[in-house]
Amino acid sequence: MRNKLLYLVLPFFMLSCNEWLNVEPEDEISEEKLFSTGTGFRHALNGVYFTMESRNLYGKHLTWGIVDALGQVYDYKKAPGVNEMEYGAAKYAWDYYEFKPVLSSIWTEAYNVVANCNNIIQQIEYADPEIFAWRENEKAMIWGEALALRAFIQFDMLRLFAPAPSTNPGDRKFIPYVNTYPSYISNPKTVNECLELIAKDLIDAKQLLWKYDSAGSFSRSNNFELAGSGEKIFLIRRGFHLNYWAATALLARVYLYAQKEDEALEQAKEVMNFASQKGAFSLADRFYYGDRKCYSDVIFGLHVIDLLDYNKDIMSMENENNVKYLAVLEADKNYFGEDLEISKGDNGTIMTSNDYRFKYWIEDMNNEHYSYRLTKYDASTSGATAGVMEVSDHIVPFIRMSEVYYIAAEILCKRGAEGLTKAKSYLSYIKGRRGLKKTDMTLQKIENAQPDEFMDLLINDMRREWIGEGQTYFIYKRLNKNIPNANGGSVLASENVFVVPLPDVETNL
Repeated sequence: MRNKLLYLVLPFFMLSCNEWLNVEPEDEISEEKLFSTGTGFRHALNGVYFTMESRNLYGKHLTWGIVDALGQVYDYKKAPGVNEMEYGAAKYAWDYYEFKPVLSSIWTEAYNVVANCNNIIQQIEYADPEIFAWRENEKAMIWGEALALRAFIQFDMLRLFAPAPSTNPGDRKFIPYVNTYPSYISNPKTVNECLELIAKDLIDAKQLLWKYDSAGSFSRSNNFELAGSGEKIFLIRRGFHLNYWAATALLARVYLYAQKEDEALEQAKEVMNFASQKGAFSLADRFYYGDRKCYSDVIFGLHVIDLLDYNKDIMSMENENNVKYLAVLEADKNYFGEDLEISKGDNGTIMTSNDYRFKYWIEDMNNEHYSYRLTKYDASTSGATAGVMEVSDHIVPFIRMSEVYYIAAEILCKRGAEGLTKAKSYLSYIKGRRGLKKTDMTLQKIENAQPDEFMDLLINDMRREWIGEGQTYFIYKRLNKNIPNANGGSVLASENVFVVPLPDVETNL
């Protein structure tokens, strides 16, 4: 890292999920004026979330775009017309002419978001609580979210541009952890140094967020659809904000990545206990109501205004000469093979499964490519209510309740017979809530699995759950395992595969 200037970008916008905001349509507003009112702080925080919606960030490439390509989620040979950029990512062709500029954009935009967070954090520390509608609680909420978002984004930069702790990266330095504003010189740090700073920010964020996100603020009610008007919308739809429980689950994710299993399990249990007591974040089939994303169990997701338009860029089936879509890589083998029922019909082989993820998130194209199209980001199903449609059509899931169970299961399966039994119950619970029956093969295998066999089953279910959500690549990176690809092969685990080179925009400064 050399002399890098990170600057503030505060877009002024109107979101359907925060219509409380009514500001004059100015192109510029002074920082002093912006941070003189609680509304200004809200506006700045919404600016962070809005910037995260970018196609180069979480609107596409850091979720179902490039990062999933790196995880071999898609087969680009079976989806004619798909962007060459993602094809380059799937080949780890870091210098590929269409792929390389996007990596630079990801880096630049991500650290601009970090700069925005840092400015909020710097300004809010000394802000008078009386300027906020909900006084000290709202101040703590905005401050905590900014801290947690700073950690969230830089953790993803670490997971992309630096080795995993499991590979013993030692004292080598890769990326900075930027926690000041403005930052003119950002010194790179070791992986462990970054992880320590990320964890600290999340711990501090939890303390602040708890002042607002008390146990009463989450319940069986869906945290994305809660009714409200005016400024209340900003305060109550906590699923679209990095809330206390999301920060806790994220800290569990960070600790697991850092190989601190006791700490990860402690955070996971906190979320699990709360969810059990309050009936929150329930894994449920709500597809009948138009919920294509199963967002009732999403602890934190981003509202992306242009999500359906981003999806249209890679999805077109106007006629036989204009067909393009994201083909999930050998979904019948790599993901769902053990649970498929195969029969013959008038149109050829028919494959069915009880797994909702097979039914709802992919589609058998029944063509010469024998491919399955990703449908997770399609428009909501017909008959959806307005509230469900608004959420399902625009949400990108970041943290699911299922991941919390996965984290606990992975840790416990290595802790003797009692731990393995508990781990099996968690995985069986997820599969059952996703539609699988006791007669399905993987549920039967779980019952008799030893720790190594159980880990294989656990990883397979993670892959099913995270189709199109940008987490598959990081499973294999964290564990330093080969990534399955086409025809039963695999991409060998190596630093060339698991460490994205720093972009020129960074290394040349």
